Parts: sequence; C-alpha cells; structure tokens
Amino acid sequence: MKNKILDRYEKTIDDEIIINISTEKIEDLYVNYDKNSSFIKKDLNDELEKYLVQSIEEIGNHPFIIKFYFNENPETQTKEKLKNSIKNYFEYLQHLEQIKLKKQVKNSFIFILFGFIFISIALFLGDTEKFLLRLFSEGVMVAGWVSLWEAMATILIKWLPLKNKLEIYKKIANAKIDIS
Repeated sequence: MKNKILDRYEKTIDDEIIINISTEKIEDLYVNYDKNSSFIKKDLNDELEKYLVQSIEEIGNHPFIIKFYFNENPETQTKEKLKNSIKNYFEYLQHLEQIKLKKQVKNSFIFILFGFIFISIALFLGDTEKFLLRLFSEGVMVAGWVSLWEAMATILIKWLPLKNKLEIYKKIANAKIDIS
C-alpha cells in the first residue's frame, strides 16, 4: 500500500518525492488577516499547512522536496524570503508543539504525584473500623487510581501524536524548497 501512495507523487532524478504547490501569486499562500505586513511575517494558509502535513504523513521517511509554481516567476530575493518564511513558520509550530509536550509531561508527573499521595492516604486509613473513615479511604483510593490512570494515558496515548507532529514540522522546516 505504501508504494501505491508514493506512486501518486512525481519524483526527482535522485528519487526525492516532489510535493507540488501551484498558485497564482505568493500572497495566496498566506492568511490575509494583516494586509499591511509582508508575507514573511504572516501565517501560512491553513489549507497549505494541512496539505504539507498530510503529504509528509503519507510519504513517511522518504526524502522529499517542496516545489512551488507561480504564474509569474518571483525575484531571487522574494524566493529566499519565501523559503525563510516556510522554515520560520514550521519552526514556530515546532515551538508551540514543544510547549504542549512539556505541559503534558509536567501534568503527568503532577498526576503521578497526586496518585501516589492519594493511594498512600487510602492505605494509611484503610485498616480503620470506622465507617466514615473507611468510606473516605475507598474514595481516596479511587481518586489515586484515576490520577495514575490519567498520567499513564497522557504519557502512552496523548504524547505520541504530539511527538509525531513535532517530527513532521521539523521535516517541513528543514525541507528543500524549489520555486519556479
């Protein structure tokens, strides 16, 4: 199946996959919230970002090049600005994902800490004969296990997609870019 997906793309002589992007003008690649800023400072169009991310997910670790086509050939200086803009934008997205990843790891350690504290309290109170203390002990035990479960779910389930996204952003930021 992987080969069929790769067959959808053109390839260079060096067997690099070509991700083609064609538009009328460079400005079409960017969002238009701030019409006064140069395109270098603007965010990329959401559709372009999704297209690049999905393309990289499809091709996996295969080497690739991003090739832009415009109706008019931009000046050399503009081409360099576009390349830097793409690199900077995906480095910025990497930074945001790293912040999310750090936050998830921090939250996981907090949940682990609270989980062990709650379970310790439950075990300490567990041998009592008093009904209310026993009931409280059971409730704290459940809270401890839920806290530990949340920590493990975050580490095992939520962490991997963020890490994968981080890798994709890194690949795009470091990609070869050709502008025609």
